[in-house]
Amino acid sequence: MPFPMFLVQQDDLLWAVLRAPFAGCDESGFAAYDIKSGSRATEISTTKGAVACHIAVDDSDIYCANYTGGSVFKAPDLLEKHEGSSADPVRQTAPHPHSAFFSPDKKYLLSCDLGLDTVFVYDRGLKLISTAQVPAGAGVRHLVFSKDGSFVYCVNEMGAGISVFSWRQGRLQYIDTVSVLPAGFQKTGSGAAIKLSKDGRLLYVTERASGSIVTLEADGAQLRLLGHTDCRGKEPRDFTLLADDRFAVCTNQFSDGLSLFQISGSGIPVWIDTVGMEAPLCAVELH
Repeated sequence: MPFPMFLVQQDDLLWAVLRAPFAGCDESGFAAYDIKSGSRATEISTTKGAVACHIAVDDSDIYCANYTGGSVFKAPDLLEKHEGSSADPVRQTAPHPHSAFFSPDKKYLLSCDLGLDTVFVYDRGLKLISTAQVPAGAGVRHLVFSKDGSFVYCVNEMGAGISVFSWRQGRLQYIDTVSVLPAGFQKTGSGAAIKLSKDGRLLYVTERASGSIVTLEADGAQLRLLGHTDCRGKEPRDFTLLADDRFAVCTNQFSDGLSLFQISGSGIPVWIDTVGMEAPLCAVELH
């Protein structure tokens, strides 16, 4: 049975990367679904790797990150394998690509590898252009570009922080890493999603260990923590801004619920309601 991990819209299609093994083998898959009818619009195709967890689509180009497979895939048959390890003796003994994102001009594809503490930058043919590192053991997961495209903000899963880079012509330059954990929090953090408001002023990060949505003010390379909001559930994996940033939804994977928030004048999410949904992983606003 398919296990959708991440979704992205392209016109009237909703593309999903599917973690479950494809065609009886160890590989994951991806497919498109018609938004209007809800039916599958394409056959399930292989990502040529195991535990695919992220997908990026632009025109006819489709890319997936194979977490356990340690590879980045471009349909139908290009595969770029990562090699190496990093500081953590349990979770970083091998590569674990966790995401694939386009640069604002769509010339480059960036992939965050949790296992290597590395952001890989490729051209659209998966030719490696450059790499950049977050602090050892941080476990880089997802990223977002600043509104002007000059900076990249990367959320680290294991370090529960945001690493800031400058960006210029396919190359990242590390600047700093800022913690998103609440003051005095004693447990190991677990960062997940990172999103930027449309005006480019506010960053939102889901932090699973503390069960919080973190709001930060972004001014180029400078980040300022504004507050933590209870996600009203367990394991807040994804966070999506809605209706021109007036509302937001958080997917609480381990408490089987979607929490709805209104975004206040300060930018801090204010809880409205929580509705049931089994193990939600990702939410997108359709347009």
